[in-house]
Amino acid sequence: MRLTPTIAVLLTIWASIAFAAEPCQKIHGRMILYTADGQLRLWHIGTHHEFEPDYDGSDQGSSWDKAVDLLKSGNDDAGAAGDNALFADFLVCPTKPLQKGAVQPAVIRGMIHPHVVPRDQDGEGR
Repeated sequence: MRLTPTIAVLLTIWASIAFAAEPCQKIHGRMILYTADGQLRLWHIGTHHEFEPDYDGSDQGSSWDKAVDLLKSGNDDAGAAGDNALFADFLVCPTKPLQKGAVQPAVIRGMIHPHVVPRDQDGEGR
Protein backbone atom coordinates (compact mmCIF):
# COMPACT_ATOMS: atom_id res chain seq x y z
CA MET A 1 0.00 0.00 0.00
CA ARG A 2 2.82 2.44 0.76
CA LEU A 3 4.56 1.65 -2.49
CA THR A 4 2.05 3.56 -4.65
CA PRO A 5 2.44 6.96 -2.87
CA THR A 6 6.22 6.51 -2.92
CA ILE A 7 6.20 5.86 -6.66
CA ALA A 8 3.95 8.90 -7.21
CA VAL A 9 6.37 11.15 -5.30
CA LEU A 10 9.37 9.79 -7.19
CA LEU A 11 7.64 10.30 -10.54
CA THR A 12 6.76 13.88 -9.60
CA ILE A 13 10.37 14.61 -8.65
CA TRP A 14 11.66 12.96 -11.83
CA ALA A 15 9.20 14.94 -13.99
CA SER A 16 10.39 18.22 -12.44
CA ILE A 17 14.00 17.31 -13.10
CA ALA A 18 13.27 16.16 -16.65
CA PHE A 19 11.84 19.56 -17.60
CA ALA A 20 14.73 21.56 -16.12
CA ALA A 21 17.66 22.31 -18.43
CA GLU A 22 19.33 24.58 -15.87
CA PRO A 23 18.86 25.18 -12.16
CA CYS A 24 15.84 27.20 -11.11
CA GLN A 25 16.55 30.80 -10.17
CA LYS A 26 14.77 33.61 -8.38
CA ILE A 27 14.57 36.80 -10.38
CA HIS A 28 12.84 40.16 -10.21
CA GLY A 29 11.12 40.68 -13.53
CA ARG A 30 8.49 42.30 -15.67
CA MET A 31 6.11 40.20 -17.76
CA ILE A 32 4.34 41.62 -20.80
CA LEU A 33 2.09 40.08 -23.44
CA TYR A 34 2.82 41.59 -26.84
CA THR A 35 -0.59 41.15 -28.45
CA ALA A 36 0.49 42.10 -31.98
CA ASP A 37 2.54 38.93 -32.32
CA GLY A 38 1.25 36.94 -29.35
CA GLN A 39 4.55 36.77 -27.47
CA LEU A 40 4.59 36.58 -23.67
CA ARG A 41 7.95 37.66 -22.30
CA LEU A 42 9.47 37.82 -18.83
CA TRP A 43 12.34 40.29 -18.70
CA HIS A 44 14.88 39.74 -15.94
CA ILE A 45 15.17 43.35 -14.76
CA GLY A 46 18.72 44.68 -14.91
CA THR A 47 19.80 42.27 -17.65
CA HIS A 48 19.26 41.78 -21.37
CA HIS A 49 17.78 38.33 -20.72
CA GLU A 50 14.19 37.31 -21.43
CA PHE A 51 12.26 34.15 -20.69
CA GLU A 52 9.17 32.76 -22.38
CA PRO A 53 6.77 30.92 -20.05
CA ASP A 54 6.38 27.33 -21.13
CA TYR A 55 4.00 24.46 -20.47
CA ASP A 56 5.17 22.55 -17.39
CA GLY A 57 3.35 19.26 -18.01
CA SER A 58 1.26 19.39 -14.84
CA ASP A 59 -2.50 19.24 -14.47
CA GLN A 60 -2.42 22.71 -12.91
CA GLY A 61 -2.16 24.44 -16.29
CA SER A 62 0.68 26.20 -17.97
CA SER A 63 2.83 29.08 -16.77
CA TRP A 64 1.57 30.96 -19.81
CA ASP A 65 -2.11 30.61 -18.82
CA LYS A 66 -1.49 31.66 -15.22
CA ALA A 67 0.48 34.74 -16.30
CA VAL A 68 -2.13 35.84 -18.84
CA ASP A 69 -4.89 35.49 -16.21
CA LEU A 70 -2.95 37.81 -13.91
CA LEU A 71 -2.26 40.29 -16.72
CA LYS A 72 -5.98 40.48 -17.51
CA SER A 73 -6.66 41.77 -13.96
CA GLY A 74 -10.24 40.54 -14.05
CA ASN A 75 -11.00 42.04 -17.47
CA ASP A 76 -12.15 39.37 -19.95
CA ASP A 77 -11.79 41.53 -23.08
CA ALA A 78 -9.68 39.94 -25.82
CA GLY A 79 -6.80 42.44 -25.61
CA ALA A 80 -6.93 43.12 -21.86
CA ALA A 81 -3.76 41.16 -21.04
CA GLY A 82 -1.75 43.30 -23.46
CA ASP A 83 -2.74 46.50 -21.66
CA ASN A 84 -0.87 45.62 -18.46
CA ALA A 85 2.58 44.70 -17.19
CA LEU A 86 3.19 42.29 -14.31
CA PHE A 87 6.09 42.95 -11.94
CA ALA A 88 7.01 40.26 -9.40
CA ASP A 89 9.73 38.09 -7.94
CA PHE A 90 9.60 34.91 -10.03
CA LEU A 91 10.97 31.40 -9.55
CA VAL A 92 12.06 30.53 -13.09
CA CYS A 93 13.15 27.05 -14.22
CA PRO A 94 14.63 27.10 -17.75
CA THR A 95 13.58 24.15 -19.91
CA LYS A 96 16.29 24.61 -22.55
CA PRO A 97 19.93 25.66 -22.23
CA LEU A 98 20.78 29.35 -22.58
CA GLN A 99 21.64 30.50 -26.09
CA LYS A 100 23.14 33.97 -26.12
CA GLY A 101 20.81 36.49 -27.75
CA ALA A 102 17.77 34.17 -27.71
CA VAL A 103 14.70 34.08 -25.53
CA GLN A 104 14.92 31.13 -23.12
CA PRO A 105 11.85 28.91 -22.57
CA ALA A 106 11.13 28.38 -18.88
CA VAL A 107 8.51 27.17 -16.45
CA ILE A 108 7.44 29.77 -13.91
CA ARG A 109 7.26 27.72 -10.69
CA GLY A 110 6.32 30.56 -8.38
CA MET A 111 5.67 34.23 -8.01
CA ILE A 112 5.68 36.51 -4.98
CA HIS A 113 4.77 40.18 -4.62
CA PRO A 114 2.89 40.36 -7.97
CA HIS A 115 1.99 43.88 -8.99
CA VAL A 116 0.04 44.64 -12.17
CA VAL A 117 0.31 48.14 -13.66
CA PRO A 118 -1.06 49.65 -16.87
CA ARG A 119 1.43 49.51 -19.74
CA ASP A 120 1.55 53.29 -19.96
CA GLN A 121 3.02 53.35 -16.42
CA ASP A 122 5.55 50.52 -16.69
CA GLY A 123 8.47 52.58 -17.98
CA GLU A 124 8.46 51.11 -21.49
CA GLY A 125 7.38 53.35 -24.33
CA ARG A 126 4.62 52.04 -26.56
